Amino acid sequence: MNASNRWRAAGTLAACALFLVPRAAVADDAVHLPVTRHVLPNGMRFLIVPFGDAPVVATYMQFQVGGVDDPKGQTGVAHLLEHMMFKGTTTLGTTDYDAEKPVLDALNALWQQLDRARAEGADAATLDALRAQIATKRAEHETFVVKNELTEIYERCGGTGLNASTSNDSTQYYVQLPSNQLEVWARVESDRIQNPVFREFYSERDVVHEERRLRVDSQPRGRFDEIFEAHAYLVHPYRQPVVGWPEDIDATDHDEVLEYFRTWYAPNNCVVALVGDVDVEKTIALVERRFGAIPARTLPRRRITPEPEQLGERRFRVALETPSQLTIAWPAPAHGHPDQAALTIASRVLNGGGGLRGGGFGRGGRGGSNPGRLRAKLVDELKVATRASASIGFGRYPGRFAVTASPARDKTMEELEVAIDAELERLATEPPTVAELERLRVSIAASAIRGLASPMGIARAIAGAESESGDWRALDRERAALIAVTPDDVARVMRTYFKPTQRVIGIIDGTRIEDEETPETAAEGSR
Repeated sequence: MNASNRWRAAGTLAACALFLVPRAAVADDAVHLPVTRHVLPNGMRFLIVPFGDAPVVATYMQFQVGGVDDPKGQTGVAHLLEHMMFKGTTTLGTTDYDAEKPVLDALNALWQQLDRARAEGADAATLDALRAQIATKRAEHETFVVKNELTEIYERCGGTGLNASTSNDSTQYYVQLPSNQLEVWARVESDRIQNPVFREFYSERDVVHEERRLRVDSQPRGRFDEIFEAHAYLVHPYRQPVVGWPEDIDATDHDEVLEYFRTWYAPNNCVVALVGDVDVEKTIALVERRFGAIPARTLPRRRITPEPEQLGERRFRVALETPSQLTIAWPAPAHGHPDQAALTIASRVLNGGGGLRGGGFGRGGRGGSNPGRLRAKLVDELKVATRASASIGFGRYPGRFAVTASPARDKTMEELEVAIDAELERLATEPPTVAELERLRVSIAASAIRGLASPMGIARAIAGAESESGDWRALDRERAALIAVTPDDVARVMRTYFKPTQRVIGIIDGTRIEDEETPETAAEGSR
C-alpha cells in the first residue's frame, strides 16, 4: 500500500473556469471544471465534481500529515498508520468486537512486554516464554478476525484501484467505484476514521519492515537516496525516510500509532474529492449525514526545526552495486514561493518539457518529446553522459532542485560534473528562447488536459491543490504563473539559487555497467 447540527454547512462554492490551453487560444478553448466546495461544520472539506458519462465516481481522501510529522525515534509512524487503516473497525473485520477487544488488548500488552524485554537484553528463555504466550493469545484472537473485510466490501461493490500512499507531507486513501455505491463508501470511510481497530499490528509492522528491505535496503539507489537526504538536510525531518528507519519501525508499538491517529486524523485536517457521476445536492446530504457528526480536534503545533543556511559545499562518495551516478542538488523554496514558477520552468527547460498535476507545479511528470538542454548537450552532443535529468519537488517546507546524470563509459565523474556546471551556467547567461518557452506552454496545456481527463486524475489534482494551498483553484493560478515566466525570470533564479557553496554532491562509484541504450526517464521528482 508502493480517514451537533451538521445541516447547511458553510462554504459551498461554485467552480471557476480552468484554462488548459496556451494563452493564444484561451478565449476560445477554455475548459470548465464544475467544482462545488462544501465545508462541514467540523472543518472537513469536500470537493464535488460531476464529470463524464460513465456511472463511476472516484474518491480521494487526503490527510495533511506525513513523514515530516513523525516524532523523533518514531520515523515511519505515518506510513505504518496508513497500513493499519485497512485492518477494520469496531464493526468491520470482526465477528464480535465486544468479545474480541479484551483478547486484542491482552495480545498487544504481551507484544509490548516482548519489545521491552528485547530492548533490555532479556535472556533467551524469557523471550521464548513471551513468544509462546503471544502465539497462544494470537490463536485465540484470530477466531474473531474477518480478514480483509474492508477490501472485500469494495470488491463486491465493483470498486477498483483501492489503495493508499504516504508522502512527506500527506497521506491519501482512494478508490473508484460505481456511482450507485457511494453510500457504501461513505459508511465505510466514516467508520474507519472514527472507529479504527489496529488488528494484527505487530505482524503488519513486520510487513512494513520487509517493505523497507525490498525497496531500500536491497536497492542500491534507495540506499543512496537515504544517504543523500541525510547530507542535504542536517536537522529538518525531510532527512528521515517516510518508510522509517528499521530500528524505529521495530520499536514502534500499537499505542503510539493509535495516539498518532488521534492527533492527526481529524476531519479538520482532511480534504475529500468526489469526482464522476454524482448529484451535488444528494452528495452534500450524504456527506453531512455520514461525516458531519465526527468531532473536530485542535491540531497540535507542528514542531519542525527549519534547516539552517548551508555555508559550504557538502560532498560524499559511495561504492554500490549499480551503475555510476552523479547527483547535485541545491536548496529550493517551499510550495507557494514566488520563485516556484521560474524554477519549475528551469527544470523543464533542462528536461525538455513535460507537465505536472493538472498543468500546475504539483508532483511527478516526465520530460517531453523534446530532449531538453541536459540531454541534448551532455548525452547527444558531448557524449559525456548516458543519461541526464533535472528534478524539483515543492513541499510544505523547502526542498531541493537536483540534477542527476550517469557518465559515459569513457568519461570520468569530474568531466561529467564540469559539463553539468557549464550547462547550468549557460541557462543563467542564455535563458530559454521564445521558441523554448512556447513549446513549454503547449506542453503545460497538454499536461493539464491529460491530468484532468479522468475522474481519479481530477480528484488527485484538486485534493492536492486544496491541501497545499487551501484552495483547489490554485491549479489555475499555478498554470497561469508558469505561462507568465519570462527568460529573465529563469536567468534570475539560476543566478540566485545555483551557488557552489549551497550544493550537495553525491557520487555513486558503480560496480555495474549501465546500458547506454536505456531510454531517458527524466522526471520532475517529488519529495
